[in-house]
Amino acid sequence: MKEKRLYNIAMVGAVICFIGDILLGLFTPALEFGNKIVGISFSYEWADVEPVRFVIAGFLGSVALLLMFSGFYGIYLRMKDRNDGLSSLFLLSAFVFVSVGTLYHNVFAVTAYTYNKLMACGFDQAQDISMDIFNTFILVSIPAAIGYACMTVVFFISCLKGNIYPKRWMCFINPLVCMLICVALSKILPQTPFVNGIFSMGQQSIGLFIVFMTLFVTSKGIKAHGKTRMNI
Repeated sequence: MKEKRLYNIAMVGAVICFIGDILLGLFTPALEFGNKIVGISFSYEWADVEPVRFVIAGFLGSVALLLMFSGFYGIYLRMKDRNDGLSSLFLLSAFVFVSVGTLYHNVFAVTAYTYNKLMACGFDQAQDISMDIFNTFILVSIPAAIGYACMTVVFFISCLKGNIYPKRWMCFINPLVCMLICVALSKILPQTPFVNGIFSMGQQSIGLFIVFMTLFVTSKGIKAHGKTRMNI
């Protein structure tokens, strides 16, 4: 089935994205630094590793988002096959999120890389310079956040209409819901490298993996061309 192949690719993308997140976030967060709005987990420990780690993280994040777009396209096909009038809006929102999200991911990587290099050169203002770069270029997150929010709202509505999951109550298996649970855990649990990497930096990739996996499982027995409607 075409949908299942698309979700398979998207799950691989989510795993790759999670690896990139771990490379960036498996550090003890420095709570006195960071942007309070987007919640970057700045860490002094960024200076203690090889900078190539952040280059790899940025590359993996970009590749991962492109792979995950296949999953969004699979959702679009499912919605379109069921004559969901919101399908085009979903695809457009997903495209904005992925295209801008690649830059968003790399801003984090560049921040860590810049701090690492400046500290290696003995710059006293390494923290201020790297955070200034972050706060300046993280503005690209605005359209990405809008695209992500719009996409998840449309996803939720389409679930309630019965056009995505077999049961309407499954609308709560939503990327935003999964992400909010991870955010809550990142605030409740102790601020350790593990918690920071998994639940703070990896929250989005975890949420999307759960969604794509659920879609993969629920795609069994459903024809891709749309002649067979889902049982609600």
